[in-house]
Amino acid sequence: MKKTLELAYGPVNLRGLLGRIVKLPDGSGRVETWRRPEEGWVPGGADVAEIRGAPPALPKRLIEYGVPEEDWPPDMLEDWRREQRSKGK
Repeated sequence: MKKTLELAYGPVNLRGLLGRIVKLPDGSGRVETWRRPEEGWVPGGADVAEIRGAPPALPKRLIEYGVPEEDWPPDMLEDWRREQRSKGK
């Protein structure tokens, strides 16, 4: 099973791609960008200032790009699931 890194910031929309900052086990951070479902998150592609200055990626965009729910911010995922349940009623 793939070890999931702790999300520190993001995901955000960046010039047609997605970016985030993850916390590494040693306490440092790393910028990652989303390629596609086959490649997933890869190091680099943006810098911290770009990530921090970008608008958040909304659930529709994360779904569109194929980002697995385990990579969504927990509060966003909870809100999205609640909304989906209420639509199903």
